[in-house]
Amino acid sequence: MATKPQGDQGRPRFGPSDRLIAMFRACTRDPTEAIKARLRSMLHTFLQHYRGNAGSETNELAAKCCCEAEIWYYRILENRASAERSLLGISDISGILENEVFQCCLVACCLEITIFSNRLPCDFPLLLQILKLAPYHFWRVIELVLRADVGLPHAVVRHLAQVEEKVLESLAWSSNSPLWEEIQANEGHLPTCQQVMRPAQLEDPKKADMQPDGNLPGVGAEPSGSADQRHSPSENRSQRSNSLRLFARKVYSLMGKRLRELCSTLRISDELRLKIWTLFEHSLVHCTDLMVDRHLDQLLLCAIYITAKITNVEIPFKHIMKCYKSQPFACRNVCKNVLISGGDTEYSLTGSNIMHVAGTTGNHSDGILTPNTPSTHYRGPCEEERGNLIYFYNQVYTPKMQHFAKQFAPTSGGDTPPLSPYPRQWRASPRRRKLSSSHSIYISPYSTEITPPRTPGLCYYFNSSPSERLREINNMIRTGRSVSRRCCVVALDGEEDGEGEGRPSAKRPHLDDQSAWQKRLRNVVNDRVTRGDQDQASPVTKPNLH
Repeated sequence: MATKPQGDQGRPRFGPSDRLIAMFRACTRDPTEAIKARLRSMLHTFLQHYRGNAGSETNELAAKCCCEAEIWYYRILENRASAERSLLGISDISGILENEVFQCCLVACCLEITIFSNRLPCDFPLLLQILKLAPYHFWRVIELVLRADVGLPHAVVRHLAQVEEKVLESLAWSSNSPLWEEIQANEGHLPTCQQVMRPAQLEDPKKADMQPDGNLPGVGAEPSGSADQRHSPSENRSQRSNSLRLFARKVYSLMGKRLRELCSTLRISDELRLKIWTLFEHSLVHCTDLMVDRHLDQLLLCAIYITAKITNVEIPFKHIMKCYKSQPFACRNVCKNVLISGGDTEYSLTGSNIMHVAGTTGNHSDGILTPNTPSTHYRGPCEEERGNLIYFYNQVYTPKMQHFAKQFAPTSGGDTPPLSPYPRQWRASPRRRKLSSSHSIYISPYSTEITPPRTPGLCYYFNSSPSERLREINNMIRTGRSVSRRCCVVALDGEEDGEGEGRPSAKRPHLDDQSAWQKRLRNVVNDRVTRGDQDQASPVTKPNLH
């Protein structure tokens, strides 16, 4: 499924385009040579890894990936640079072009696209290890690439979304991650869900009286402006805070969706789900060190068990883990290989209320009941101790969380903590695709259940617009007026393509059907352009997409 972006003449364009070169020259310092040198160095490092560890066929495939990555890199960079100029209203965009971390991660992301497209043996995050890039930094570029209007295939978009999930759930939480520096700068806490999400994004907006800043952070906002060169220290702190807010918002959206699916399978009530969510958020915000070198799903499963147990809802831990393993997002090591102690993470495993596995002795009357299941554990290199999830729950999680969890007990006698706002399920905005590099013609899927998009220019809606509207679009193509006036061909009930939590309904066509739609539409556009005036006398009808 290898794919290469095509230039205006229908063939790959190597190197920066004339338009991008003009943007480079408009900067105070022309970054052309620095960008070329960085790209050449990173691609060379990538190739060297395979020259010493693979056969000739793999080496050729790796070289092909590098060639295609260069094409994607300049195309996405041009898209980003153009958007930055428009957003800031300036021609000097040295900030984004001279940001070393951003540029390196963009090159890596383009390589990841081609590695996946060409099926090169290089499972993520091996690429980041080869290029020595932090997953947390790499994650900040993914959304920017997904938002770029460069014609990424849907399979690539889906792959990048899965890569983003891997970073959010575990890779960004490694002990040496730059994430911890930003958490430390935020008084040692991850922001709460209420602090990073707008009221409309929460299940109960009435509870969200603390609305975040109006300029909610976006991926592209952080690299722009070159913080090291043009921003004051206070502005630098603000940028780091924005990045952390965006990360936290992504984390809460992802885990809110996962908890909702787990609760549905386990038949957990909405009331109990909100209590579980409150406890899970508390573990991230106030016991953030629980996540060092661990997985978000581990804390989520522990939160389900401890909350159910304290509220007298009988759900065996084994049943929770079995339910988790049946989910499409399940990770095989979440339940079997959990960090207990060692490395850069040290925990105190002593205390009067620590509850151990079955067979231990002691006064358990004041502690939280734990799973009555034996647990095996082992020690690895450097005295790092690992075990299964139940052992982690007994030895690490319970001592940290039992005091807060006890407040939800029916017999606690005190005030129950307020429930944290829960991320609302929302539909992602459909992404439109350009059908022709020579004309401003787009296809934009949307559901009939929502209001049609307010797209500037002339729109044609399949199954609802009159044929005269399509005829007018065709005439605009022939006369060249589409260059100055955007046209939008909208497919009803199309597959929602892109990032976010939106998913196709049962009525919508399969992804392959949508690809056929786009291919047919593109053929229609090209046919109209090729035939030119020969079609003037021919009636124009709706294209048959069935």
